[in-house]
Order: sequence, then structure tokens, then C-alpha cells
Amino acid sequence: MYEKVNGKTGLMPTLTIVYYASEAAGVTVREPATCIYHHRHCERRRAQHNEVEQRRRDKINNWTVQLSKIIPDCNVDNSRTRASKGGILSKACDYIRELHQTNQHVQETFKEAEWLQMDHELLRLQIEELKNENAVLRAQLQQHNLETVGESDRQ
Repeated sequence: MYEKVNGKTGLMPTLTIVYYASEAAGVTVREPATCIYHHRHCERRRAQHNEVEQRRRDKINNWTVQLSKIIPDCNVDNSRTRASKGGILSKACDYIRELHQTNQHVQETFKEAEWLQMDHELLRLQIEELKNENAVLRAQLQQHNLETVGESDRQ
């Protein structure tokens, strides 16, 4: 497309922004203050984006290395070949699942231990009550001059 730019007719440069009105009213040409400003602005934005992206990749890499040090059989320092990020994440997921299952098992075992402790306490209280009842019955037998079973064996 041919446009009238700066009084010349020709192909539009890529960085030049042209605003125009209808041809009937005549061609109005306006350029930004400088195309160089626009170009520098784009380069600065691109550089900032690249810096942000590099920091993001560095953080991901650092967290991946830390994960590899925490996860069993995944330590990068101990192996000659470096594990892939996908491999590290896969082992991390497996390890988390294993920890979750172990945690559930421990919780179930703890609940069972609590129930057993409660049962033990109830049985201990029943034994105490039976001992007290037994002592009362022995006392009643002695009041009536009756011998208790097992007393003749003791003498």
C-alpha cells in the first residue's frame, strides 16, 4: 500500500505510524514524536520481560534442586546424571502420596491406641469395683462366721 508520508509517496516504513483522514478531505499525516522512542520503549519492555522471565526460570530451577535434595532417591548431588525436572516432580508426587498414606496409617494406629487406652481404663475401673465388691462380700462372710473358698487352702 502506498501512503503519503512526509510529502513523499512510497511504502510505509515498519515503525512509522500514520494517521489519515478520508481522501476527499485530503491526506493528513502525523508521526509520533520519534519512531526511535517507540523502538526504544519496545526494546526496554522486551528487556524487562526477559529479566522477569529469567528470574522466574531461576526460581523454578532453584525450587526443583531443593525438591531433588529432599526427595529420597532423587538427590542431584549424589548422581552423575542430573534428573530431569519432570522426573523430580514425578518422584516428589510419589513421595507426597507415600507420606500421605503413612500419615493416614499413623492416624488410624493412634486412634486404635486411644481406644485401647480407654478400654484399658474401663477394665481397670471394673477390676477396682470387683475388688471392692469382693472385699465387702468377704467381710459379710466373716460376720456370719463362714469360710471363704480358698481360705482353708491358705492355712
